[in-house]
Amino acid sequence: MREKASDGAMSFNVFRWTGPRVDRVQGSRKAGSLAFVVGAAAIAGAAVCAATILESSSVLAAAHRLMPSDVVQIRVIGQPDLDTQARVDTDGTIGFPYAGRVMAKGLSEAELGKRISQILDRADVIKKPQVVVSLTTFGGQVSVQGAVGAPGQFVLDRPLNLAQALARAGGVRDTAGSVVKIQRETPHGLSVTSYSVDEVMSGRHVPFIQNNDNIVVEVAPVFFLYGFVTRAGQYPLKPGMSVQQALALGGGISDLGSDWRLEIKRRLDDGSVVEAPVTLDDPVQPNDTIVVNERWF
Repeated sequence: MREKASDGAMSFNVFRWTGPRVDRVQGSRKAGSLAFVVGAAAIAGAAVCAATILESSSVLAAAHRLMPSDVVQIRVIGQPDLDTQARVDTDGTIGFPYAGRVMAKGLSEAELGKRISQILDRADVIKKPQVVVSLTTFGGQVSVQGAVGAPGQFVLDRPLNLAQALARAGGVRDTAGSVVKIQRETPHGLSVTSYSVDEVMSGRHVPFIQNNDNIVVEVAPVFFLYGFVTRAGQYPLKPGMSVQQALALGGGISDLGSDWRLEIKRRLDDGSVVEAPVTLDDPVQPNDTIVVNERWF
């Protein structure tokens, strides 16, 4: 009910509650209802959080399947006493409280979480638990050999594509050829896939690496410069290289050399060596020796 009161020139409204009195029991019920709503909201928030974590994990899972030596962090929402960090053993299993040994090899993080959830539910440990699995350390290894800065093996501690693996091995050297190969063991035997070095390094073709892959960057074939050139010696041969391009790598013909007196020494398949005059536009083949003779005055 509203009453009007005045104090001199100032007037104001006074509001008074004239409805039924709310006793303690009613207040307690309202407080309980409020607590129930807050609790329900908290549970819903936890469920949304779990769903978000699972969705984030699935992105990584698309590029990685669990393998021996991987380390995973396992959380059961609302059950912090069950939080566990486990390493995938050589037999592909992990240990988890109340679940025993669980096969993890070949599963994604989301799939492993679902499997543990089903085990806990069937064992009547927790009804319909929300289990979140996060990969913390990768256990795979990759070998990188050939024309790279630091050949050898390194741990596959995160999803890597071929360009990233080559960068970790010190990058591709100047002596590299045009082909990089991935050698991979499959159930049907050894698989060898070739890729263009230029396409890989430019990002046009970047396949992902798997555990125990062997990456080989082929060394480029070579040719030799001899005679009246600025820098005689051995040089990497690029596909389609001409005699003129080959001479440019060696600094060009010296002042005493002649571009009209060029010869190539080439070893044939039967082991014999032939010598033949060439022009600047002729192609160079692997292991050719380009001879620049002295010019005539």
